[in-house]
Amino acid sequence: AERADSEQHWWQNSSFKLTALTDDVQSESQLALSPDGRWLAFVKDRGDLWLLDTRNGKSKRMFESFLTPTYDFSPDGRWMVYAVSDADFNRDIWIAPLDGSREPVNVSRHPDNEGNPVWSPDGSLIAFIGRRADDEVDIYYLWLTDENDDKNTRTRKLEKAVAKFQSKSPSGDAANKTQPAGKPRPQAAKKPGQAAPVRIDFDGISKRLRRVAIADSSESGLFWAPKGNQLAFTAKIDGKQGTYTIQIPDRLKPKLLSTTSGSSARWMKNNVIGWLSSGVPATLTASGSETKLPFVAYHQRSRSARYRAGFDLCWRTMRDWWYDDQFDNRNWDAVRRKYGDLAANAHDAESFSTVVHLMLGELNGSHLGFRSSSTSGSDSKSWKMTTAHLGVRFDTKFKGPGIKVQDVLPNGPADKHQSRLQAGDVILSIDGVAVDPQFDLTRVLTGRLDRDLRLSVRGADAQQPRTVVLRPISYSTARRLLYDKWQDDNRQLVKKLSDGTMGYLHIQAMNWSSFLEFERELYDVGYGKQGLIIDVRENGGGFTTDHLLTALTQPRHAITVPRGGGTGYPHDRLVYATWNKPIVVMCNQNSFSNAEIFSHAIKGLKRGRLVGVPSAGGVISTGSAQIMDLGILRRPFRGWFVQSTGEDMELNGAVPDTIKWPQPGEWPAGKDVQLEVSVKVLSQEIKQWKKQPAAKLRKASQRRAEE
Repeated sequence: AERADSEQHWWQNSSFKLTALTDDVQSESQLALSPDGRWLAFVKDRGDLWLLDTRNGKSKRMFESFLTPTYDFSPDGRWMVYAVSDADFNRDIWIAPLDGSREPVNVSRHPDNEGNPVWSPDGSLIAFIGRRADDEVDIYYLWLTDENDDKNTRTRKLEKAVAKFQSKSPSGDAANKTQPAGKPRPQAAKKPGQAAPVRIDFDGISKRLRRVAIADSSESGLFWAPKGNQLAFTAKIDGKQGTYTIQIPDRLKPKLLSTTSGSSARWMKNNVIGWLSSGVPATLTASGSETKLPFVAYHQRSRSARYRAGFDLCWRTMRDWWYDDQFDNRNWDAVRRKYGDLAANAHDAESFSTVVHLMLGELNGSHLGFRSSSTSGSDSKSWKMTTAHLGVRFDTKFKGPGIKVQDVLPNGPADKHQSRLQAGDVILSIDGVAVDPQFDLTRVLTGRLDRDLRLSVRGADAQQPRTVVLRPISYSTARRLLYDKWQDDNRQLVKKLSDGTMGYLHIQAMNWSSFLEFERELYDVGYGKQGLIIDVRENGGGFTTDHLLTALTQPRHAITVPRGGGTGYPHDRLVYATWNKPIVVMCNQNSFSNAEIFSHAIKGLKRGRLVGVPSAGGVISTGSAQIMDLGILRRPFRGWFVQSTGEDMELNGAVPDTIKWPQPGEWPAGKDVQLEVSVKVLSQEIKQWKKQPAAKLRKASQRRAEE
């Protein structure tokens, strides 16, 4: 873009001359210009980095990538530092020359992810963020030459002092000829205004990596001051979120610059930072004072053109990111033509969303969806009508009058001392309104949730009704209480059917909180048991399969015996609590995504028997993409395949070793045939496990005596 009137500022111009630099069917993003203005870098499609020579308009590909990289130019415009992922989704930091004169060099070399590399303005070092210590993301920096790496604080102070004396000494003065200790390398000649050529010693470069350890804080958004004397970043330190600075390498204690933070930050030569603060252009002074520069731009837009553009963006996103380039054997260009006009003619956000979902349905895949940005406009501070739950379930066979309590949810409002109800109680009225099995309870239960309900209750053996004042709960809370009851009932059933030799646990989701609960229950539920039933039915997925497998497949390589104690192994040496005894894993048609990966793994690794029914067959890793201001599109990008067969897990659920379908009505009635079968299968596994010979322990003293 060029200003129509070059004498005026950019913001004063109302028209611009636009020149297209690329013209193809692919998408370009992440533009950056090299310091010398010669190279325009940009990302094409999913993550390929390209360089466009501004002198002749020719482009070349720097490297290929299936995920968007982060990168920065060296000050002299001859090198690039970038973070890119490999096939194992591990992101490392690389340095490569723009002219391709040598192979790229991996300078971080670590199995955890690094990113956001930034080159110091003087070209002497690079900094980036990475996770190398537990789950904490820290700043790392790397001197590019051995000479700079060898310098200590004293050496740098001496050099600064000598440089200051030289700058103040008259020409020809003896002080001007003073050299710091050691013979410096000769610097290559440079033209006026040109950055000095960057020097890099690649031998042993990864060994020069240094960490800036800032406790209990994860840093992000690195950017340099123009002179390179300060590195700024966003972090939450000592409970205070904001923008901080450090001085590498001698002053690494973070200094709070501002309690605000922004994106796309640039520290300018007038010592002012320009950035986007909450999406608004803003400036930040060195004293930490921020000035926002809000603006309003009025424009007209066509609803049909807006929806067509949004649809095209959804279509193109799936074209570039959907994990299978065969698109379920659909002609994806034809799909665009099929739905494009429908999207353009949508009369509101809901209709547009429906068209997008119709397009996505052509893929016949999982992890697909579009969430519209439209809102109802309701005030978040206002209360809303809610249908409350009394914490009881009713006997559907009871004819009345009143409604009869079938059971009470443990730990619910009807299980409290001051508002207790019993199975067999009959509720005659709620807030003075008579109720019976034909009465629509929403008439009295819908309203504010935070209120008391006055119940008239007749006990099973009572002649006169009593009054119970009860504080109701939401249906989501009731579902949680029912889940706890269901899990406890299952444990009691397993205990009864196995004579107390087996334990049972259910993994509610493949998330971290559920994994921590799983690890706790390995000891709580499994202690003293011979086998364990692990249930992932109704589990919607997540990411923790490998953590679970670490706990369940940890090799037993040794036995420890302390003086006066029994055989075992110290828990503090283990990664997680482990279970090496027999297991059975249960899955069903509602086991989804990562719960299916876990089920496939248990069967493929032959760690235990799988019982239930085939899982959902919905296994794709997914991200998200913002579609203009219209909504969020799910962006599935990575397929999962069974190790032993090579088959895609998508539309290919984990098939149990023992298949058992429950009959309609059995679960609500408290009958779980799948769990009963699991107990039988596990009992057989335990019998086989008991036949394995145990190692006979022999102390060194016994061995010597026998020798």
